[in-house]
Amino acid sequence: MFRDLMFPASGTAGDENALAAAIELASQLDAHLSLVQTINLPLPLPSPWGMQPDVLIADADRDLRKAGETRAARLRDRMKGETIPWEVRIAESRLGDPGRMLSLHARYSDLVIMAGPSSAPDDAVVRELFGDLLLESGRPLLVIPSGHQARLPATHVVVAWQPTREATRALHDALPFLLLASSVDVVTVDPVVSESGHGQDPGVDIGTHLARHGLEVNVVAIPRRGEGVAQALLRHATESGAQLLVAGGYGHNRLRAWMLGGTTRELLQAAHIPVLYSH
Repeated sequence: MFRDLMFPASGTAGDENALAAAIELASQLDAHLSLVQTINLPLPLPSPWGMQPDVLIADADRDLRKAGETRAARLRDRMKGETIPWEVRIAESRLGDPGRMLSLHARYSDLVIMAGPSSAPDDAVVRELFGDLLLESGRPLLVIPSGHQARLPATHVVVAWQPTREATRALHDALPFLLLASSVDVVTVDPVVSESGHGQDPGVDIGTHLARHGLEVNVVAIPRRGEGVAQALLRHATESGAQLLVAGGYGHNRLRAWMLGGTTRELLQAAHIPVLYSH
């Protein structure tokens, strides 16, 4: 069961909606919620006269810390009156990469709950943060679409299945949600039987595994109908009334974390319900 949740403040318009979902989930699960505000301190830069003077770096650090403390104070004000156990942390980074520091904090939680993209200016921020956390934290990520009122824990969950490491990791990371659901659809999209892939009845093997956990499982194979895999999955989620989609998260190494796999990128951009990703 999820007992320790983390919310990374992204500074984007979707934060408030995602935080509301995190608070509600923490309340439902009797879990602790950690809110983490990053302060991204600058690296000293060389100039024709050598490195930046220490006084300039100190001034910049002071201003950035003050701004970060102000944002953290707003989070504390937001949480006043909430009945769940919570804390606000400040994470400083001087590596030009706050995602790495957030990934470190995420390793001390069961689940990360973060905002999805909300507007064009926010897309790059969310995508970079998502890529870092997905590839580096070792923890599952629950992404809440902007403007969506999440219904969690979900009563009906769709699991996007293919016999890969990432999909297996996501499915097992999602077990606490699956065990609370009334029904679970294990969905394959245009499955192809092969020696190293799906068996003779795609999805039945993993469905049988989940049934041994006491889950009510419905195995569904759906066609793409000229759509991408992400669109096909979201179409089925809509038609079946799902409140949560579970999917493996695919991407490159952390030096290219912004280059997410096609289906992962499309789900992050287009999902209308919460999606739990694992890598």
